[in-house]
Amino acid sequence: MRKRQGFTLIELLVSIILMIILLSAVTLIFVRTTETVAVSQARATVYTNARYALDIMENDLLGSLPFTSGQQRFILENGRTAAGGVGPVTAIAGFHICTPTTGGAADLILFRTTTAVGNTIQTCEISYHLIQGNMVLPGPVAGVLPTLPAAAGLLPGDPTRGQTQRPPIRPLYTLVRRTRTQNTTNPATYDQIPRDSNNQLIPDTELCYFVLSFNIEYLSNNMSFSQLDAGPGLTNNSPCPPTDPLGNGDVGGGTNDGGVGGVSSTPLRIPFIRVTMVIIEGEGARQEREIQKTIWIPMG
Repeated sequence: MRKRQGFTLIELLVSIILMIILLSAVTLIFVRTTETVAVSQARATVYTNARYALDIMENDLLGSLPFTSGQQRFILENGRTAAGGVGPVTAIAGFHICTPTTGGAADLILFRTTTAVGNTIQTCEISYHLIQGNMVLPGPVAGVLPTLPAAAGLLPGDPTRGQTQRPPIRPLYTLVRRTRTQNTTNPATYDQIPRDSNNQLIPDTELCYFVLSFNIEYLSNNMSFSQLDAGPGLTNNSPCPPTDPLGNGDVGGGTNDGGVGGVSSTPLRIPFIRVTMVIIEGEGARQEREIQKTIWIPMG
């Protein structure tokens, strides 16, 4: 009978090497696919949150109190983020384009509206602004209100959200929604933390993380959108700054509601604003995305 022969040692070694190469290739493909899926999911989540945040803002603005009611308090405030690295949001003029050397926009909008708050519909004062990405809003405490923009009352959060990990290093921020209701003894003041139908305090909301820039423009008299500042180094020329809010009926306090010292003037009205957010999908990401929304403001 013919003698049977098995595999030689060389053939076994070659088979093992080929198997290792094949398994390595499969493992690499699996890891790369997993990373791609994770990045795609993170990107979709952040982008969805950004669009959702602007949709919430639009719904709030559509319920705005009439400017002629004497109860509206509409404010647009210019601000900018720190230039490079992690820094506070500062209310100084200029620089709406986010770059490593100039920072980005950190504007603020505040108005009074009737909107959904928790599981109720309430008339309240709402503001949208940025806080540092590595900080979080504190929980609501009855009788204790943080400053606006919330700065001193912030708590340490996720340290990885403070800045981008890949160069150019840029600060990251979180867009928040702050809600306050009327004071029961002084209806003209909105300084109470809202409560739901079960009398539970409703906290402020962190709407969108990984924000590089939050810019607001307004439709000016020449029917074009204008920035809230006149350029680097110049003073804030917001049409309705905190010193002269629009719609609050203060005839003697500024030009927005009838003039100064009894001198009549035409109150300013802002029919549209345009909000632009620049976001990334995470602290380690390179890709940026700009999300923009034009929002109509009722003029009644």
